[in-house]
Amino acid sequence: MSSEYICFFSGSMIEANHLTSKLSENKVKYILKDDHYSATLAGFGTPNYLNSYKIFIKKEDLELAKRIYIN
Repeated sequence: MSSEYICFFSGSMIEANHLTSKLSENKVKYILKDDHYSATLAGFGTPNYLNSYKIFIKKEDLELAKRIYIN
């Protein structure tokens, strides 16, 4: 992953889906990484599936994303 992206959020699927919906509404591009699904495909388990979703955003969108997340 490019260094222009940073991990903005880590949490459950429900929280991640809610936040990605809000980011999309505000035209903030993001990458959603599902560690639980990746581990399942590889034949492993995830010990903490509640924090297996990560949202990466561009550094330049950080301030806007923070405002969206707080509201």
